[in-house]
Amino acid sequence: MESKINDKDYEEISPTAIVTSYPRTFTDIPYEKEIYSWLSTHCNQEVTLQKRLAPEIEARYKLTNKLLDKLNVKQVLELAAGYSSRGLIYSQKGYNYVEMDLTNVSKNKSSLIQSIHSHIPDNLKIISGNALRKSDFNNCMNYFNSNEPITVINEGLLRYLTFEEKKQVAENIHNILSQCGGFWITSDVTPKKFIQSQNKSLLNFNKNLNTITSRNNLNDRFEDINHIQTFFGDIGLELIEVHKFSEVKNDLYSVNKLNIIDDKINQTLEDAIVVIMKAKINSIQHKRSSI
Repeated sequence: MESKINDKDYEEISPTAIVTSYPRTFTDIPYEKEIYSWLSTHCNQEVTLQKRLAPEIEARYKLTNKLLDKLNVKQVLELAAGYSSRGLIYSQKGYNYVEMDLTNVSKNKSSLIQSIHSHIPDNLKIISGNALRKSDFNNCMNYFNSNEPITVINEGLLRYLTFEEKKQVAENIHNILSQCGGFWITSDVTPKKFIQSQNKSLLNFNKNLNTITSRNNLNDRFEDINHIQTFFGDIGLELIEVHKFSEVKNDLYSVNKLNIIDDKINQTLEDAIVVIMKAKINSIQHKRSSI
């Protein structure tokens, strides 16, 4: 399958990274205003921007960080990292941080970090690659200590992939975790009820996304938690924790300082989730015994 992967087929997802960058300017997340300012100057993308998306995007970001801090694994691979500031922030905390994204986004990310921060930290690597391609994962592994665990993170990738493509990404992640140990933190198990809540709180948001990418397809969403557990369980991954966005509601600047909130957004925060997975013990043992 790898020989058939064409990055051009996935480049239409890239503009969604700008869609999520704009609402982060209504948060207190460091560097986000500078990042969007750079993007608005250097990237000519016709996308619809939504201020009301801020609570959801801020919650996703902060809940992921909260779980990353709790796990205390200092090696991180973030897939489809887009224009998030997380890698810049955590590399300055001493984490060994690798971001992988498609070529155009990776080039932009390197340029904007050098613009707003003067240099890319030595322990932050920005790598061009495709999460469906095993060889690109192997390339990222060159920057890690293979004897230490790794946390894999992604926000806003799997929702744009078919189930066969989700499976390929998950198998690539499983391959890493079964060798090194560690965890996968993802908000991309997008259940259908979350999309339904999102449609009510952000009128025309998904309709507008459909004009950016044909990959925003409701048929590619998970039905519920049971569907999530079964799908990833068959690959050898164990779902160990499920967290609602609403868990970090008290920490949201966009909600508590700017008052970007109403009952519909509240419901979105209740229906959206971040999960933690790890390789099943038997799959780790099998992998190591075959090395």
